[in-house]
This record gives sequence, structure tokens and C-alpha cells, in this order.
Amino acid sequence: MSTSRSPHQGVSISIRNMQPMEIVKAVLENNYRYFYSQIKSETSYRKIHEILATILDTAEGMSPNDAISFLKKQLPRVYVIIEYQNARGQIYNGLRDLLINVVNDLSSANTSNIKNLIRNARLLIDSLAVIAKEVG
Repeated sequence: MSTSRSPHQGVSISIRNMQPMEIVKAVLENNYRYFYSQIKSETSYRKIHEILATILDTAEGMSPNDAISFLKKQLPRVYVIIEYQNARGQIYNGLRDLLINVVNDLSSANTSNIKNLIRNARLLIDSLAVIAKEVG
């Protein structure tokens, strides 16, 4: 699959609407080659993964209200790092768009769905980390 195709052409992954195993399979089975082509190096993805994983892990241990407040303060940093890595050509547009959608879903969460979104987001970024490790 080419990195020049339009973002998410044929790729539909949502932390809001998918079950955990569906997310894993969507990344690691159904779209592995696509996401492999979206990551230039393990290091470039690791920078995004580390900050987002730390934020998600911290938020998961909080009450829903505190998690929402915390995420609203912390997610702009993730957004900037995603855009920076994309501008440097370290991740490509399809992966950038997917990660921005994750940030947007987390930013618009409410107390009834925040914990599920945090867990699904973490599962998604960890699945992508498996692919990044293969990229090297």
C-alpha cells in the first residue's frame, strides 16, 4: 500500500465505536501493511507513544471528572508532537489523522465513556507500537 494514498482510505478504526479486540485486529491483522507504511522509524513513533501512554496511564487512575480535566490540559501537547512528527516526515498523513482522531475523541469524552476511551486509546497506540518495532 502506498503512503501517498488518501488518509484512511480503506482504514476505519475508532476508539469510540469499536470493541478492544476489534481494535487490535484492525491494526495488527487487517491494516498491518498500511500502518507499517505510515511509520518512518520506531523512534519517531516512540516519541508520540511515550507521551500519550504516560498521559493515558495517569488519567486511567483518576475519577472520570478528574481524568477529563487532566486530559483537556495534557492532550494539546500530544497534538503538537503528532503534528511535529508529521511535518518532519517521520509519520505520514494516515497515521497522523488516526492519532489526531484519538486525541479529539479523548478531548470530547464525557464521564460515561472516558474510561473506555482511555483503555481503547492505549490499546490502539500499543498495537501501533508493535508495528513501529518491526519498522525499526
